[in-house]
Amino acid sequence: MKLYLKSFLVSLLSFFIPVVPLLLLVGGFILIDTILGIWAAKKRGEKITSRKLGNIIPKMILYQMAVLSAFVLDVWLLGEFVKFILSIDLLFTKLVAMTLVFIEILSINENFTFITGKNLFQSFKLMITRASSVKEDIKKLND
Repeated sequence: MKLYLKSFLVSLLSFFIPVVPLLLLVGGFILIDTILGIWAAKKRGEKITSRKLGNIIPKMILYQMAVLSAFVLDVWLLGEFVKFILSIDLLFTKLVAMTLVFIEILSINENFTFITGKNLFQSFKLMITRASSVKEDIKKLND
């Protein structure tokens, strides 16, 4: 019985191996958001309690289960239809993960803006603008 249980668990884990990078990505953004949330709360003078900090556990479980559920739907239901039209592997899973990461990025931006007074999106846009102007300057120098 123990051997069958081990075999089943190994098979189950090997089925989910392709989605591990997405799970790590989503979990990483949750962790970054939590760290910045704690920092912002300290800056606001709020007390950090175990109850508030414990909210990360259901959030992590819910997000990871959403990605895993999307993966199962992709593999057993949607995969062939999506591949027939777009030829992108695990499209639904990637869209769910991207949506969850985007939600976390918005929260990270809110916390970062409160902590530093700078908006991440505006800073990123400024960085891209500067990089393209430097690229144009280098091109002019080479000509």
